[in-house]
Amino acid sequence: MSIIQSRFIRKISSSSVIRNSFIYVFCDGLNKAIPFLLLPFITHYLTPADYGIVTNYNVLVQIISVFACSCTAAALPVMYAKLDKNEIKHYVSNMIFLNTAANAICVLVVLPIHQLIEETLSISFVYQLSVLVLVWFSGITNLNMLLWRCEEKPWGFGIYQISQSVVNAMGTIMLVIVLLLGWQGRIYSMIITAVVFGLISIYILFKRGYIEWGINKIYMKQTLFFALPIIPHALSFWFKSGVDKILLTNMCSLADNGYYSVAITWGAVITMFLVALNNAYAPALYKKLAVFDGNREGTIMEQKKLVKWIWISLGVTLVFTIVACLVSMLLIFVMYPSSYYDSIYFLPWVMLGQFFYGCYLMFVCFVHYTFKTKVLGGITFFWSIVQVGLTYMLISWIGAIGSAVSAAIISAITFVFVAGYAMRVYKLPWFSYK
Repeated sequence: MSIIQSRFIRKISSSSVIRNSFIYVFCDGLNKAIPFLLLPFITHYLTPADYGIVTNYNVLVQIISVFACSCTAAALPVMYAKLDKNEIKHYVSNMIFLNTAANAICVLVVLPIHQLIEETLSISFVYQLSVLVLVWFSGITNLNMLLWRCEEKPWGFGIYQISQSVVNAMGTIMLVIVLLLGWQGRIYSMIITAVVFGLISIYILFKRGYIEWGINKIYMKQTLFFALPIIPHALSFWFKSGVDKILLTNMCSLADNGYYSVAITWGAVITMFLVALNNAYAPALYKKLAVFDGNREGTIMEQKKLVKWIWISLGVTLVFTIVACLVSMLLIFVMYPSSYYDSIYFLPWVMLGQFFYGCYLMFVCFVHYTFKTKVLGGITFFWSIVQVGLTYMLISWIGAIGSAVSAAIISAITFVFVAGYAMRVYKLPWFSYK
C-alpha cells in the first residue's frame, strides 16, 4: 500500500464528518435503492396518469408538512449545539406540542377549502384528511431521527430510515401488485408506514425521556422565532416542487405530471448523495463554527481548510451529477415500459436543478447557524414566486418540458443569492483558502 493511500485511509478513519458521510451515503443509498428497484414494477400496474395522482398526493403532504412540522424541526440541530442534554429533552417535548397544535390548525384550514383542493389535485376529501394523519406521525419520526443525527449516530438513523422503506415497499407490493388496488394501494402503504413508525418513534422518545408534560415559554418562543421566518423559505420549496406539478396537471395532463415525477425520482439520486453528506456535515459544521466564534484569530487555518473543503465538494458534486444523468437515461430505457420513455426529456434539466440544490445546501447551514433566517426566507420565497410565473410561461411556450427548465433556472439563481447572503452573515476567508 502506497504512502498516499495510507494517508487517505487514516484521514477517513480520523474524520467523523467523512466517516459519517460514508455511512449516511451507504444507508441512504440502500434506502433510495428500494423505491428505485420497486418503481419499474409499479409502472406496469400504474398508468402515467395514476402515478400523477400519487405525485399530487405527495404535493399535498409537502405543503401540510411546511406548516405542521418541518419548519420547527429545522431548529433542532442548531439548538442541539447550544443546549445541554437535559435542556434538549425539554426542548423536544415542546416541539412535539407545537407540531401537534400546528397540525390541528391545518385541519381547520383544510375543512372549508377541501372542494378546491379536490378540483386542483384530483384528491378526495377522505384522502386529504389522511394526509394530516400521515404528516403528524411523520413529524414524530423526523424528530426521533434528527436526534440520532445530532448525536452523530448515523447507523441508528440509517437503519431506521431503511426499515421504513422496506415496510413501505412491502406494503406497496401487497396492495398494488398483489391486491391490484392501483394508486390507492400506493397511498395506503404510505399511510400505514407513517403510522407504524410514528408509534415506534413515540415509544423510543418516551423511553429516552423526550416526552414529558409541561410547556416552556422560552423554548416555544425560540422555536417560533426560528421557524416562522423560514415558513416563506420552506414554502419556496413547495412552490418549486409542488406548483409545477399542479400546473402540469391542469395545463397538460396527469400523464405529463407522471413523466416529470419519474424524472424527479431519478434526480433523487443526486439528492440522496447531497442530503447524506449534509446529514453528517451540518452537525459537525455547527460545532466547528462554535469553536471559530470562541477564537477567531487562532482558528484562521481551520477556517481556510473548511472553505477549501466546501469548494472541492461543489466540484465533486458537478462530476457526480453528469455521470448520474447519463446512467439514469440508460436505465430508464432498460427498466421501464415504453409508455414512460418521455420521462427522459425531463431528466437533464431535473439533474441540473438538483446540482444547484446541492450547492445551496452547502451554504444555507451558515444562515441557519446565525438564526438570520428572515432574509433567507425572503430570497427563496421571492424566487419561488418568480418560478411559478416562469413555469406558466414556459409550459405555454414549449410544453411540459418548460416545468423542468424553469426549475433548473430558478435553482441556479437561488443558489447564487443564498451563497452570497451566507458569505455576508458568517465571515470566513471565502476566497482566500491557501
